[in-house]
Amino acid sequence: MTETGALTSANTISVAEAYLSLLHDRGIDFLYVGAGTDTAPVIEAYSRAEEAGLRFPAPILAVHENLAVGMAHGYTMLTGRPQAVMLHVTVGAANAVCAIMNAARAQIPVLFTAGRTPLLEEGRLGARSHEVHWAQEMYDQGGMLRELVKWDYELRDGTNVEQIIDRALGISMTEPRGPVYLTLPREVLAQEKKGCRLRGSYLAATSPHPAPHAVTAVARALIEAKMPVFVCTNTGANPATVALLQEIANRFGIGVAENKPRYMCFPSDHPLHLGFDMASVFREADALVFLDCDVPWIPALFQPNEDTFIAQVGPDPLFGNYPVRSFRSDVAITASSQSFLEALIPALAEAGGEPRQSVRHAAAASQSRHMRQAVALREQGDRAKGGPITKLFLSRCLQEVKSEDAIIVNEYPAMREQMAFNQPGTFFQLPSSGGLGWGMPAALGVQQAAPDKVVIAVLGDGAYLFANPAACHQAADMLRLPLLTVIFNNESWDAVQKAAQGMYANGHADQQLKKRGHAPISSLKPLPDFEKYVEASGGYGERVTERDQLIPALLRALHAVRHEKRQALLNVMGV
Repeated sequence: MTETGALTSANTISVAEAYLSLLHDRGIDFLYVGAGTDTAPVIEAYSRAEEAGLRFPAPILAVHENLAVGMAHGYTMLTGRPQAVMLHVTVGAANAVCAIMNAARAQIPVLFTAGRTPLLEEGRLGARSHEVHWAQEMYDQGGMLRELVKWDYELRDGTNVEQIIDRALGISMTEPRGPVYLTLPREVLAQEKKGCRLRGSYLAATSPHPAPHAVTAVARALIEAKMPVFVCTNTGANPATVALLQEIANRFGIGVAENKPRYMCFPSDHPLHLGFDMASVFREADALVFLDCDVPWIPALFQPNEDTFIAQVGPDPLFGNYPVRSFRSDVAITASSQSFLEALIPALAEAGGEPRQSVRHAAAASQSRHMRQAVALREQGDRAKGGPITKLFLSRCLQEVKSEDAIIVNEYPAMREQMAFNQPGTFFQLPSSGGLGWGMPAALGVQQAAPDKVVIAVLGDGAYLFANPAACHQAADMLRLPLLTVIFNNESWDAVQKAAQGMYANGHADQQLKKRGHAPISSLKPLPDFEKYVEASGGYGERVTERDQLIPALLRALHAVRHEKRQALLNVMGV
């Protein structure tokens, strides 16, 4: 929203009403609210809205802060449109720090707001009226989030609320996108404000475009290479990049790999899809272009060959808000992936990239076939071994039952190599920050944005607990969101155990894991019957313990969400 629209006005009488009118006018669909004493002016505004003919974002009551921010994250992740959150002063904002870090690292624009403890002890409408108004105040409320947001400010007077909202949204939507933080004192929201201007727009800066000489250098390196590869992590956040990568692969024979992808970046069935095993890709590649990859590889595990050409591309290709990040590169290009790929296509053609397309295509297609054969062998080995349900088996079963347009929101268990995604916007993965409890709230936001689609949240048992599941199931019931939640329940922190094993090979933790089945500080036993959580909120729940039970259980759960239009949960016991 960057063009100036026709000016109209809203018949407001308070800053709260003006604030909400401006949000709606600027394209905000929902205000996710964790209510408190500071939301009194907002409640009064919503109560008068119909009578006054005012249009506000639809209010979504969230009974936990992680739920509020996670739903906004999920809705924006699918639609590309930023949403607004309002939480309760310092304590609410503090509860949301993990969710804001996820949004920041995923470059998700969110207008994050929190009330502020009333400024005054008496003398004005909205002044302090409760004991907590002294204890909840901090010297620097914004400080707890300042490192994670692009901008923070306090609305000090209602006179310039329009300018402040437009600046907040413009900064949030300027690449690299991310959350912004605005604190809202109760007295300011309660101030009188007769009327506000509506124009349906705010100013965000245009996307960064690549330097022509850098694009030319990358194009030449790619066509001179025997095995050039694009590596994607977050490009699928912009669905337009999927078609551009397909055009480049088809016209110039360049393969595409997905490195811990958090979106669907490239069609699984494309013959030049090189998979997800970066060690295998790096062994063969002699030119690598990393698109929107914050961690292109892990130096302690494996690295590209020393003579491999490397380019890093993104709106902030050096990820300047990461304190330490030193991956080598021959060129770093500041550009959105879309603008870079659009510039690269004619540069590849001009540099003579099409005549030898068949040679590069053959090399990449051979690598792709080897990758698919290895994936098939792993699946066959798992099937032959049998026994308890594994993540691989769960992933294959999900692939078998999901429709082509179903949306998977994954917080750990689903294995991308065992699943196929060919439509943009059908897969989302936990951000690299790894703040647990993201998956289920984000999936609820996705379901809200795509009410006619099947949305499946695939979670580990720990991730489910961190999501404050009672709050999530209550929201799904209240908002009539028929989400399917599939929990892979191995009754342990699997990632914690593997970290200890990886750091101390054959160490005491590894020996204890082999002897007892779990290492210290990793067993979650005893866990509750998760399937009963969803039943308490009117949903369908089922526990699955055997392999032959899984497909029938998934079909029953899908029937509940598709036809009964109610939420469902499968508690899948595995190893």
